[in-house]
Amino acid sequence: MLRKLALVLVIKLAVLTGLWWCFVREQRVPVDTDSAATQMLDSRPAPKTHQE
Repeated sequence: MLRKLALVLVIKLAVLTGLWWCFVREQRVPVDTDSAATQMLDSRPAPKTHQE
């Protein structure tokens, strides 16, 4: 049973790596360092949402 579980995990890792390599690898998100620092250092509390 341990051998089957290890095989399944290796296959899953290979599939996830292949999907990442095909679809995600080239994606980039530009980050403005000044904007990120301002947002991270802002001391105001986050706005509350009203849920009923």
